[in-house]
Amino acid sequence: MLQKNVTKILVLGSALALSVTACGGSGDPDAQAAADNCTPAHDFSTAKDGVLTVALTNTPPYSYEENGELAGIDSDILQDFAAQECLTIEYTPYTYATAVPAVQQGQADVAIGGFYRTAARNEVVRLSAPVYLDELTVISKEGHSTVDEILGKRLGTVEGYLWVEELQQLPNTETRTFPDSLNLAQDLKAGRLDVGLDGYGAAARSAEGTDYQVKVLEQDDRVPATVEPSQTGFLMDPSNTEMGDAIDETIGGLRDSGKLAEILENNGLPASAAEVGDSRLI
Repeated sequence: MLQKNVTKILVLGSALALSVTACGGSGDPDAQAAADNCTPAHDFSTAKDGVLTVALTNTPPYSYEENGELAGIDSDILQDFAAQECLTIEYTPYTYATAVPAVQQGQADVAIGGFYRTAARNEVVRLSAPVYLDELTVISKEGHSTVDEILGKRLGTVEGYLWVEELQQLPNTETRTFPDSLNLAQDLKAGRLDVGLDGYGAAARSAEGTDYQVKVLEQDDRVPATVEPSQTGFLMDPSNTEMGDAIDETIGGLRDSGKLAEILENNGLPASAAEVGDSRLI
């Protein structure tokens, strides 16, 4: 999703990583035996032996923590990957801005959260194969879907999105940025904003149980991000080629089997979002 601020590390929340078991639980003798007998599908190293270290951004439905466990689209995919590679997962909450350097500097093996595959980001981390599509979406009570309809409004979006500067250049329009989708939704529901703009999945989650409508912003040259839906991907340690190849293979397998489409639908995105087309950067 995001591409700015790749220099500063500020871990949010606890400094201790949280862990979930992906291949057997230590409290269950049978599960532990299964874990001991697990054969990884690929041969690669991780920052911590036997562990997949994840930089988690809190942006439902892409990735978030729920009841002490990973949840969301990207999380479900990584859980599959970790299980087949006999790895446990340890995750630490990060902001979008700080997750990039965490991976770049090898503090985390992978970062998740619906990150857009951008040329700028590709220069500092390894991007996974495209995972799914995401579209710039409007959250409003009026059902706005065009740029003209949001002109002159108090807009809110998540900091670092590709479209932030484009929105800030709209005439007579105030655009505020927030560290994540949850903070954006809170200000919108409190009446401090007229309109929220987010990725489709996050927008749909923010509008659940409210009278807000969710509409994809129609194509408009004033906001180039509307012209072609962005592909998302995982951010990975650029020095770990073998792990990156293994994750790409897992993504391809989930797509071919139809499980990726199921994961998307279970998290509120259309199955069609799995059809990403040719790999591209923006």
